Amino acid sequence: MLRRTASATPGELAEFQERHLKSLIRVAAARSRFYRHWFADTGVDPCTVRGLDDLARLPFLDRSHLVADADRFRTRPASTMWSAHSSGTSGRVVTVYRTQWSAVVEHAMLERQRRWFAVPNRARSVVVRGHAFGTDSVTRLVPGANQLLVSSFHLDDRHAEQICDAIEHFSPDVVEGWPSSLALLAQLMRDRGRTVQVRMVVTSSEVTTAAQRALISESFAAPIADQYGQTERAAMAGVCEAGGYHVFSDYAIVELHAIPGLPDRFEIVGTPLHNRGFPIFRYRTGDEVGPAPSSGCPCGRAFPLLGMIDGRREDAFTASDGRTLPVPSIVLDNLRDLREVQIVQRGPGRFEIRLVPDTLYDADVVRTQARRNIDRYFGAGQQVRFVVMNRIPRTSAGKLRSAIVEPEPATVARVSGG
Repeated sequence: MLRRTASATPGELAEFQERHLKSLIRVAAARSRFYRHWFADTGVDPCTVRGLDDLARLPFLDRSHLVADADRFRTRPASTMWSAHSSGTSGRVVTVYRTQWSAVVEHAMLERQRRWFAVPNRARSVVVRGHAFGTDSVTRLVPGANQLLVSSFHLDDRHAEQICDAIEHFSPDVVEGWPSSLALLAQLMRDRGRTVQVRMVVTSSEVTTAAQRALISESFAAPIADQYGQTERAAMAGVCEAGGYHVFSDYAIVELHAIPGLPDRFEIVGTPLHNRGFPIFRYRTGDEVGPAPSSGCPCGRAFPLLGMIDGRREDAFTASDGRTLPVPSIVLDNLRDLREVQIVQRGPGRFEIRLVPDTLYDADVVRTQARRNIDRYFGAGQQVRFVVMNRIPRTSAGKLRSAIVEPEPATVARVSGG
């Protein structure tokens, strides 16, 4: 399938999307509790949703639908799929379900992007994306996957030589991970005059700054290829070898909707095509993108181009021993039965977790899991307190962020007083 779509024309890609869309509509209308009721209540005949132009007749979805009752969207028993949870950067905890086939398709899409950079099959990958092993070990070899996992939460001078030695010995083809973690790793390598040449660096989950790109490229002597996706798996995109940021049209239908009051800014709305066990149509990701380049990509592929993606930034936290803690919202991702959640850095090694309970909220279960996550990712010795709220405060722009730095007044006074 991917060989055909990779070289398809725009018309052939549209035909591919419409064929999968019609099939998904039939499944959703028959088996999804949400869509079965929606079609009945609105009087829309699902058989009339035939093409891409008809997609606009369906309602928008957003995180609130997956916070309130994700099970409404399932077309199969939950036991035949696996669930995933995330607060993302929004602080609203969503639940989604994935099928084995949808995971296979996603993996194939990512492997195809690697082939654009001449990465061989069974490539050796260093992965720096949130791993923490709960012991003094800061790396872990996974032979079956040809991966060396590096803890994102131990990228400091104390562990630098051990990590650099392990990476050099592993001799990777690819390095992949969070930009903030890769930048920390690259800085440790540069400080020690060490480089490791690979075929590509894969970034995901965060916006990569210009300074991070320069540092990472220098330390790994390779092009950087970003990958875009979400826990909800509503859309996928990635950078090609010519530098174009392409929508993977054979993975999902992507709509770009203008954001009122923000010229040249669009929200990414996605309709995934391969998860028949959990169909969602026209899902508002909350991610913003600028206008796409007016000229086509030199690679010649028909996959549409995206502009600069925005909306994925988190403040880095600091552990009690001074270590930098990138993407700290990871400690919230598996907390259940919450409508909203936020972690706040109040000082080095001092954290506050703000909770808005859902109807099935169990305080002991949530607090135990959160404490376990803090110990696993941030390390022992951190102070944590829990605050239950009716609503978590928003930013001046009205956004709920899952991880923020908000020093306690006494801390502010000490710092400002020198």
